[in-house]
Amino acid sequence: MATGAAAWLPFARAAAIGWMPVASCPMPLAPRDNRKKQDELIMLNVSGRRFQTWRTTLDRYPDTLLGSSEKDFFYNEETKEYFFDRKLHYPRHECISSYDEELTFFGIIPEIIGDCCYEEYKDRKEKTWNDFKMTKRRTRTQSCQT
Repeated sequence: MATGAAAWLPFARAAAIGWMPVASCPMPLAPRDNRKKQDELIMLNVSGRRFQTWRTTLDRYPDTLLGSSEKDFFYNEETKEYFFDRKLHYPRHECISSYDEELTFFGIIPEIIGDCCYEEYKDRKEKTWNDFKMTKRRTRTQSCQT
C-alpha cells in the first residue's frame, strides 16, 4: 500500500502548489483494499429479544446453528430476521461453567430457564460453587503447610 501511494504522492504535492507535473501519463489510481468485502448485518430475534451481528462473525463458527445454513429454516422474510422462539433448557450434559458463560455472553438471565430444568441447573451450579470453594481451601491449606 505504501508503494502505491509513493508513486502518485509527489505529483499530488506538486499539483497542490500549482506546479505542473512532468509525467506524460496520468497518475496511477490510489490503492484499494480488495480483501475487505462488504459485510452483512444479521438480525436475530430470540423470543422477542433482538440482537444484531455480522455475517462474518457467524461464519467463524460453521458447526453451530447460527454459523451453518440450518439457520435459514428460521428466517422470516417479512421481518428480515432469524426468529427463534422456544423455552431455554439446561442441557444436562453441558458443563455448568460453560453454560453460565454463554448465558452471560448473550445477556440471558438464568431465571428464564424452563421450569422443567431450572432446579437442576440451580443445584448443579451450587454444587460446582461448593466444590470450587473446597478446592480453594485445600490449596490454601496445602500451601500453608509447605
